[in-house]
Amino acid sequence: MSLCHPERGNVSCGACCGLFNLKLTTQEFKNLLLERTTEFQKTVNFEIRHTFPIYRKDRETKESNLPKKDEMTYNCPFLGYVDDTKQRIGCMIHPIFTGDPKSQNFSFYGTSICQAYDCKTKESALSELWEVLFVEIAKDSIEYSFLSADHIFTHAVEKFFAHSYWNVEDMFQTFRLELVELFRLRLVTSIQKNFTSFEINYDAFLTLDSVCSYFESELGMDWISWKEEWEKKNPNRGEVSGFFDK
Repeated sequence: MSLCHPERGNVSCGACCGLFNLKLTTQEFKNLLLERTTEFQKTVNFEIRHTFPIYRKDRETKESNLPKKDEMTYNCPFLGYVDDTKQRIGCMIHPIFTGDPKSQNFSFYGTSICQAYDCKTKESALSELWEVLFVEIAKDSIEYSFLSADHIFTHAVEKFFAHSYWNVEDMFQTFRLELVELFRLRLVTSIQKNFTSFEINYDAFLTLDSVCSYFESELGMDWISWKEEWEKKNPNRGEVSGFFDK
Protein backbone atom coordinates (compact mmCIF):
# COMPACT_ATOMS: atom_id res chain seq x y z
CA MET A 1 0.00 0.00 0.00
CA SER A 2 1.15 3.58 -0.60
CA LEU A 3 -0.05 7.16 -0.92
CA CYS A 4 -1.96 6.08 -4.05
CA HIS A 5 -3.89 3.41 -2.16
CA PRO A 6 -3.44 3.98 1.57
CA GLU A 7 -3.82 1.07 3.93
CA ARG A 8 -6.08 3.17 6.17
CA GLY A 9 -9.56 4.34 5.28
CA ASN A 10 -11.60 3.80 2.12
CA VAL A 11 -9.99 6.38 -0.16
CA SER A 12 -7.41 6.39 -2.94
CA CYS A 13 -5.98 8.76 -5.54
CA GLY A 14 -6.58 8.82 -9.31
CA ALA A 15 -5.40 12.31 -10.21
CA CYS A 16 -2.54 11.20 -12.47
CA CYS A 17 -5.09 9.63 -14.84
CA GLY A 18 -6.36 13.07 -15.81
CA LEU A 19 -9.55 13.03 -13.75
CA PHE A 20 -9.43 16.68 -12.72
CA ASN A 21 -9.02 17.94 -16.27
CA LEU A 22 -12.78 17.54 -16.54
CA LYS A 23 -14.95 20.47 -15.50
CA LEU A 24 -17.24 18.53 -13.18
CA THR A 25 -18.62 18.81 -9.69
CA THR A 26 -17.70 16.28 -7.03
CA GLN A 27 -20.97 14.43 -7.55
CA GLU A 28 -20.48 14.46 -11.32
CA PHE A 29 -17.01 12.95 -10.86
CA LYS A 30 -18.56 10.17 -8.79
CA ASN A 31 -21.30 9.58 -11.35
CA LEU A 32 -18.75 9.37 -14.17
CA LEU A 33 -16.55 6.92 -12.26
CA LEU A 34 -19.57 4.75 -11.50
CA GLU A 35 -20.66 4.79 -15.16
CA ARG A 36 -17.19 3.74 -16.27
CA THR A 37 -16.99 0.98 -13.67
CA THR A 38 -20.43 -0.40 -14.48
CA GLU A 39 -19.76 -0.46 -18.22
CA PHE A 40 -16.29 -1.94 -17.73
CA GLN A 41 -17.62 -4.77 -15.60
CA LYS A 42 -20.37 -5.53 -18.12
CA THR A 43 -18.30 -5.39 -21.30
CA VAL A 44 -14.66 -6.23 -20.57
CA ASN A 45 -13.56 -9.84 -20.34
CA PHE A 46 -9.96 -10.28 -19.21
CA GLU A 47 -9.75 -13.45 -21.34
CA ILE A 48 -10.92 -11.69 -24.52
CA ARG A 49 -8.35 -9.03 -25.42
CA HIS A 50 -10.37 -7.14 -28.01
CA THR A 51 -12.93 -6.17 -25.32
CA PHE A 52 -10.37 -3.75 -23.83
CA PRO A 53 -10.01 -1.45 -26.87
CA ILE A 54 -13.74 -1.69 -27.57
CA TYR A 55 -14.48 -0.38 -24.07
CA ARG A 56 -11.87 2.36 -24.39
CA LYS A 57 -13.18 3.59 -27.75
CA ASP A 58 -16.77 3.54 -26.52
CA ARG A 59 -15.96 5.53 -23.37
CA GLU A 60 -13.79 8.03 -25.24
CA THR A 61 -16.69 8.65 -27.61
CA LYS A 62 -19.21 9.05 -24.79
CA GLU A 63 -16.92 11.42 -22.88
CA SER A 64 -15.74 13.46 -25.86
CA ASN A 65 -18.22 16.25 -25.16
CA LEU A 66 -17.43 16.63 -21.48
CA PRO A 67 -16.03 20.12 -20.76
CA LYS A 68 -12.28 20.15 -20.21
CA LYS A 69 -9.83 22.57 -18.63
CA ASP A 70 -7.04 21.65 -21.04
CA GLU A 71 -7.68 20.00 -24.41
CA MET A 72 -4.15 18.53 -24.40
CA THR A 73 -4.61 16.57 -21.16
CA TYR A 74 -5.85 13.01 -21.61
CA ASN A 75 -8.60 11.62 -19.40
CA CYS A 76 -8.11 7.87 -19.09
CA PRO A 77 -11.45 5.99 -19.15
CA PHE A 78 -9.87 3.01 -17.39
CA LEU A 79 -9.92 4.99 -14.14
CA GLY A 80 -12.86 3.73 -12.10
CA TYR A 81 -13.86 2.15 -8.81
CA VAL A 82 -11.73 -0.84 -7.88
CA ASP A 83 -13.43 -2.05 -4.70
CA ASP A 84 -16.80 -3.65 -4.03
CA THR A 85 -18.05 -0.66 -2.04
CA LYS A 86 -17.35 1.77 -4.92
CA GLN A 87 -15.22 4.06 -2.77
CA ARG A 88 -11.62 3.50 -3.86
CA ILE A 89 -10.63 4.60 -7.36
CA GLY A 90 -7.80 3.28 -9.47
CA CYS A 91 -6.74 1.68 -12.75
CA MET A 92 -9.26 -1.01 -13.68
CA ILE A 93 -6.70 -2.69 -15.97
CA HIS A 94 -3.82 -2.72 -13.48
CA PRO A 95 -2.00 -6.07 -13.48
CA ILE A 96 -3.13 -6.69 -9.91
CA PHE A 97 -6.66 -7.12 -11.31
CA THR A 98 -6.00 -8.57 -14.78
CA GLY A 99 -3.08 -10.84 -13.95
CA ASP A 100 -1.37 -9.55 -17.10
CA PRO A 101 1.77 -7.43 -16.49
CA LYS A 102 1.24 -5.67 -19.83
CA SER A 103 -2.51 -5.05 -19.61
CA GLN A 104 -2.06 -1.30 -19.22
CA ASN A 105 -0.81 -1.20 -22.82
CA PHE A 106 -4.49 -0.93 -23.70
CA SER A 107 -4.43 2.54 -22.15
CA PHE A 108 -3.30 5.70 -23.93
CA TYR A 109 -0.02 5.99 -21.99
CA GLY A 110 0.88 2.31 -21.91
CA THR A 111 2.37 0.04 -19.27
CA SER A 112 5.83 1.60 -19.08
CA ILE A 113 4.53 5.08 -18.27
CA CYS A 114 1.65 4.01 -16.04
CA GLN A 115 3.79 1.77 -13.86
CA ALA A 116 6.96 3.86 -13.78
CA TYR A 117 5.42 7.17 -12.72
CA ASP A 118 5.44 8.26 -9.09
CA CYS A 119 3.91 11.61 -8.16
CA LYS A 120 5.80 14.33 -6.29
CA THR A 121 3.91 13.87 -3.03
CA LYS A 122 4.49 10.11 -3.09
CA GLU A 123 8.21 10.68 -3.69
CA SER A 124 8.45 13.06 -0.73
CA ALA A 125 10.34 12.01 2.39
CA LEU A 126 7.19 12.98 4.30
CA SER A 127 4.79 10.96 2.12
CA GLU A 128 3.67 8.63 4.92
CA LEU A 129 2.86 11.56 7.21
CA TRP A 130 0.96 13.37 4.45
CA GLU A 131 -0.91 10.17 3.64
CA VAL A 132 -2.17 9.83 7.21
CA LEU A 133 -3.23 13.48 7.30
CA PHE A 134 -5.03 13.36 3.95
CA VAL A 135 -6.92 10.21 4.91
CA GLU A 136 -8.05 12.03 8.06
CA ILE A 137 -9.23 15.09 6.10
CA ALA A 138 -10.78 13.56 2.98
CA LYS A 139 -14.44 12.58 2.96
CA ASP A 140 -14.06 10.52 -0.22
CA SER A 141 -11.58 9.57 -2.93
CA ILE A 142 -12.27 12.78 -4.88
CA GLU A 143 -11.10 14.94 -1.98
CA TYR A 144 -8.22 12.58 -1.26
CA SER A 145 -7.10 12.85 -4.89
CA PHE A 146 -7.24 16.65 -4.77
CA LEU A 147 -5.10 16.68 -1.62
CA SER A 148 -2.59 14.07 -2.74
CA ALA A 149 -1.96 15.56 -6.19
CA ASP A 150 -1.52 19.13 -4.96
CA HIS A 151 2.22 18.74 -4.36
CA ILE A 152 3.10 22.42 -4.85
CA PHE A 153 0.68 23.46 -2.13
CA THR A 154 1.98 20.69 0.13
CA HIS A 155 5.58 21.78 -0.44
CA ALA A 156 4.62 25.39 0.32
CA VAL A 157 3.14 24.25 3.64
CA GLU A 158 6.41 22.50 4.50
CA LYS A 159 8.37 25.66 3.70
CA PHE A 160 6.01 27.86 5.70
CA PHE A 161 6.68 25.84 8.83
CA ALA A 162 10.40 25.65 8.08
CA HIS A 163 10.71 29.42 7.66
CA SER A 164 8.77 29.81 10.93
CA TYR A 165 11.30 27.72 12.90
CA TRP A 166 9.08 24.66 13.31
CA ASN A 167 10.22 21.15 12.51
CA VAL A 168 8.35 18.19 11.02
CA GLU A 169 7.20 16.84 14.38
CA ASP A 170 5.73 20.23 15.29
CA MET A 171 3.97 20.50 11.95
CA PHE A 172 2.22 17.13 12.09
CA GLN A 173 1.59 16.94 15.83
CA THR A 174 1.56 20.26 17.65
CA PHE A 175 -0.17 22.09 14.79
CA ARG A 176 -2.26 19.28 13.36
CA LEU A 177 -5.54 21.16 13.77
CA GLU A 178 -4.10 24.17 11.96
CA LEU A 179 -2.89 21.90 9.16
CA VAL A 180 -6.29 20.28 8.82
CA GLU A 181 -7.99 23.68 8.66
CA LEU A 182 -5.55 24.94 6.00
CA PHE A 183 -6.10 21.95 3.73
CA ARG A 184 -9.85 22.10 4.16
CA LEU A 185 -9.66 25.71 3.00
CA ARG A 186 -7.66 24.49 0.04
CA LEU A 187 -10.35 21.99 -0.93
CA VAL A 188 -12.70 24.93 -1.59
CA THR A 189 -10.46 26.15 -4.43
CA SER A 190 -9.24 22.73 -5.58
CA ILE A 191 -12.21 22.19 -7.89
CA GLN A 192 -10.90 25.01 -10.09
CA LYS A 193 -7.57 23.26 -10.63
CA ASN A 194 -6.47 20.64 -13.14
CA PHE A 195 -4.33 18.61 -10.78
CA THR A 196 -2.45 15.74 -12.39
CA SER A 197 0.60 15.76 -10.04
CA PHE A 198 2.72 16.48 -13.15
CA GLU A 199 2.73 20.21 -12.35
CA ILE A 200 6.10 21.95 -12.14
CA ASN A 201 6.91 24.18 -9.19
CA TYR A 202 8.65 27.28 -10.52
CA ASP A 203 8.96 28.87 -7.06
CA ALA A 204 11.51 27.41 -4.63
CA PHE A 205 9.82 29.25 -1.72
CA LEU A 206 13.16 30.50 -0.44
CA THR A 207 11.61 33.13 1.82
CA LEU A 208 8.59 33.37 4.06
CA ASP A 209 7.29 36.25 1.95
CA SER A 210 7.34 34.13 -1.20
CA VAL A 211 5.41 31.36 0.59
CA CYS A 212 2.82 33.81 1.87
CA SER A 213 2.43 35.40 -1.55
CA TYR A 214 1.74 31.98 -3.03
CA PHE A 215 -0.87 31.14 -0.41
CA GLU A 216 -2.58 34.49 -0.84
CA SER A 217 -2.79 33.93 -4.60
CA GLU A 218 -4.26 30.47 -4.06
CA LEU A 219 -6.57 31.07 -1.09
CA GLY A 220 -7.23 34.81 -1.07
CA MET A 221 -8.88 36.15 2.10
CA ASP A 222 -9.05 32.66 3.59
CA TRP A 223 -5.25 32.66 3.77
CA ILE A 224 -5.15 36.10 5.39
CA SER A 225 -7.64 34.99 8.04
CA TRP A 226 -5.77 31.75 8.67
CA LYS A 227 -2.44 33.58 8.95
CA GLU A 228 -3.86 36.13 11.38
CA GLU A 229 -5.04 33.35 13.68
CA TRP A 230 -1.69 31.63 13.32
CA GLU A 231 0.22 34.79 14.27
CA LYS A 232 -1.94 35.27 17.38
CA LYS A 233 -0.97 31.80 18.56
CA ASN A 234 2.66 32.05 17.44
CA PRO A 235 3.92 35.62 17.79
CA ASN A 236 7.45 36.60 16.75
CA ARG A 237 8.26 33.54 14.70
CA GLY A 238 11.22 34.59 12.56
CA GLU A 239 12.37 33.39 9.20
CA VAL A 240 15.25 30.99 8.64
CA SER A 241 15.87 30.61 4.92
CA GLY A 242 17.27 27.33 3.72
CA PHE A 243 16.19 25.26 6.73
CA PHE A 244 14.20 22.16 5.78
CA ASP A 245 15.11 22.61 2.11
CA LYS A 246 14.71 19.57 -0.07
